[in-house]
Amino acid sequence: MIQAIIFDLDGLLIDSEPAWDKSYIVFLKKHNIVDKPEISEKMTGMGLKDAIGIMVGELGLRGDVDELTEDYRQLFYDVFLKEKHVLMESAGDLVQKLNGKFKLAVATGGHTGEKCSQILKNIGIDKYFRVIVSSDDVNKGKPAPDVYLETARQIGVQPLNCLVLEDAVNGVVAAKAAGMIVFGVNADERMRSDLEKAGADEVYRSLKEVSI
Repeated sequence: MIQAIIFDLDGLLIDSEPAWDKSYIVFLKKHNIVDKPEISEKMTGMGLKDAIGIMVGELGLRGDVDELTEDYRQLFYDVFLKEKHVLMESAGDLVQKLNGKFKLAVATGGHTGEKCSQILKNIGIDKYFRVIVSSDDVNKGKPAPDVYLETARQIGVQPLNCLVLEDAVNGVVAAKAAGMIVFGVNADERMRSDLEKAGADEVYRSLKEVSI
């Protein structure tokens, strides 16, 4: 029986992927490194600090991982916080519909818990979520299960009674590794296929289609 719904943030509740793409290009240029498409694809949906670690190991990025992570985040916020319409289609309606029926939480890989709370407050849906957990709060970010296991612990629900909504392969892998049910949600047809291959129990084009 599902008792809790755990939402990813980027690309699921908020339309932040364009801002991440822009900041990624600026970040690479700032640190004089060249992108490799296979590397950037591998990092999609991953905990940001873990993604920075991959850039250090595979793209030749130099510097302290924590400092680089904060640098990247600041570049993102410089772009994203100027955007006005960032709530994904039907996200607000779904959250309101589920509120009261399930415990709701957010598990994010790209932001600190504090910044995630601020973003949710800015778009007017923060009051619906009992728990917010960041990959910064655990040892390893997505695709490791840590952030989802910690979210289940904080919300007081066994992993097998949690349903996760994710838009990225790394997030689906993380949630399945945590022993949770996972619905993949992505407007891109190829991505939906990848989410299904990664183990998503059901796959949808948008949150409007999700039935719980």
